[in-house]
Amino acid sequence: MKKQDNKKSPVSAGIVTNTTESPVITPESLPASSKFSISDSVLIKSFWGSLVFMLLLTWFTGWEVGYHQDEMDMLKNGKQNWAFYQTGGKDTSYLKTNTGFAPDTLLRYYGNGFEYLTVAANKITGNEGKRNEFNVRHVFNQLFGIIAILFAGLIARRLGGWVTAFFTIWLLYFSPSFIGHFYFNTKDVPFTAGYIATIYCMMKFLDELPAPSWKTTIGFMLAFAFTNSIRLGGLLLLAYFVLFYGLYLLTNRKLFNESLANYKSVLLKIFTVFGGGMLLTLLAWPYMLKNPIKHIQEGLDLAKKFPIKIPVNFEGVTIKSNELPANYIPKLMFLTTPVLILFLLIIGIILFFRKYKTKHWKGGILVIFCVIFPVIYTIATDVSLYNGWRHLLFIYPGMGIFAALGMSEIINNLKNKIFKSAFFAVCLLGISGPVIWSVKNHPYEYTYFNEIAGGFKSTFYVYDNDYWQITTIKAVDWLMKHENLQHTKDTVLIGSNAETVCENFIRTHYPGSKIKMVKSGLTGRNSLFWTYGVYSSLFIKPDYLENYFPPGPTIYSEKIDGIPITVILRDTARLDYKALSALKAAKHKLADSLYTAHIRLQHDDNPAILAYFSVVKGSINENDIAITYANKALQYHFSTVLDYNAYCGLGVAYANKGQYNLSVSNLKIAEKLLPEEHYSKDILAQVLQVMKTQNVPKK
Repeated sequence: MKKQDNKKSPVSAGIVTNTTESPVITPESLPASSKFSISDSVLIKSFWGSLVFMLLLTWFTGWEVGYHQDEMDMLKNGKQNWAFYQTGGKDTSYLKTNTGFAPDTLLRYYGNGFEYLTVAANKITGNEGKRNEFNVRHVFNQLFGIIAILFAGLIARRLGGWVTAFFTIWLLYFSPSFIGHFYFNTKDVPFTAGYIATIYCMMKFLDELPAPSWKTTIGFMLAFAFTNSIRLGGLLLLAYFVLFYGLYLLTNRKLFNESLANYKSVLLKIFTVFGGGMLLTLLAWPYMLKNPIKHIQEGLDLAKKFPIKIPVNFEGVTIKSNELPANYIPKLMFLTTPVLILFLLIIGIILFFRKYKTKHWKGGILVIFCVIFPVIYTIATDVSLYNGWRHLLFIYPGMGIFAALGMSEIINNLKNKIFKSAFFAVCLLGISGPVIWSVKNHPYEYTYFNEIAGGFKSTFYVYDNDYWQITTIKAVDWLMKHENLQHTKDTVLIGSNAETVCENFIRTHYPGSKIKMVKSGLTGRNSLFWTYGVYSSLFIKPDYLENYFPPGPTIYSEKIDGIPITVILRDTARLDYKALSALKAAKHKLADSLYTAHIRLQHDDNPAILAYFSVVKGSINENDIAITYANKALQYHFSTVLDYNAYCGLGVAYANKGQYNLSVSNLKIAEKLLPEEHYSKDILAQVLQVMKTQNVPKK
């Protein structure tokens, strides 16, 4: 090969200026604002001014919005990883090998790039462990949300000019199911910001070939490092780069030859991006630093087959998170994206393939690929998903970009100013619905469902909604204020299925109050002692919610779109708990009167209580009622304990009715459920003895 001479490269300021077979994307080559009466200078000021406005508005409305269990776990994990560095590696509590809770060990596979920022900020401001600790975290999270919108806008500007960039940022900001996560989703929002920033830097790097600038290279490296410091799924961006680097070279012979002649410099910069990026990731991740190859592979495997399985309400059916159908993500994205954006997205993609083939198709294809491939990958590899499409939140900016392309192209192609104005007015009207809904239901925007789904009210029983249980914060705050619990002399017991979050909130917002949280499920609440309850509707079967929620003793409901999501219960008498104590003491008549009084006074129609009540009714020979109660409780299979009691109730009732074989079959089921319990065994022994005495044949 002929040695390259030392003449000045045809590259100026990192942008290739020579004509190539497929023109390189530069701002000058893009359609843009020339078709609009608004100048680029005005659009640029509007673009940056809008972003500042968005950030300030988000900060203003995003203070004291609430937090969730996952965020508490990530905060604790961040502090423990921080302690590793602070102690020079002596503190290894981040490994969490002795917490007694096996899932804790999974946190070692979560990156802490975002956590270090917030831990440091809380230490510096003196908010660590105090009232505003999570508010400080949310300030950073909201900043990263706007950063994600910023880079989406910058990508849109490269593809369609400043008008498209302007439309992009506002379409994204007006997407409730996207920006709703900015307030408290400190897992997926930082990753989204890193992902979209990396794509932008990747496009810029590829556009500057064969001589990308060091400024672009360092920016690319930092974005890649940050993304992977949140989740190792960012490694997919390396595969994206390889694919599109090849595409750029193979579709442009001159660029291929120039890159080949300049291969040492290009390879050095590519190595800087990915080698340097991974080095920074590892240095900030203690567990990965211990054994990089092994632990990175473990982390990737964990992401594919997440071991924790939770119930998910999808299409009105409760399904385990590892058994969700292939259409789970596509359908939920379709039903939670504003209809206007869905329409513009389709138009944008169609017009892109019709009109943009010769100008900047590679950059557009890169964005489309970064949107579609993750969805295909998660479906093809059967990745465990739950909580809607939040795990794929990072693909939404790309959808917003193409929706904006569709909007700007439609306006460009309308010749008449009246038509342009009319279309713009239609777009404003189309997005007004989601915006108004967001204002009314702040800070629960992330639970939005569009008009195709029928809105939030039509989907409450069909899909999960407040899966972060954010509504519990406002509910427990109401309880503390309106029941004046911060000044009680005696300890007050509060039952909850979000007890950890409630306990932390009370500790930091109502210090000194005598409150003790009791871990209690909504359906199993009658078997534990508390005087107040804070219960979220999460993980409750749809048919139960439709028939028995909110419960009878409800004194307050935190609502979304008028639907109760988290409820406050009050029951100072607790006759149901006293009835259970009487049942355990074999005082069946007393238990019967107490259960009857509780249901009448508290209007408590919880079918779970009927599991115990069936045993009581069978024990006092009210057998038909016992059978009815037991079967009603068994419709839901609330828990092993409740099922056990229901089957025991059936066993007693059928024995009393002389239907001994039915009694035996139900008692044997109970025995299998809880083999260590003696009650079913004792009743079974008595029934078998009667059958033997009366010569009743076994079936």
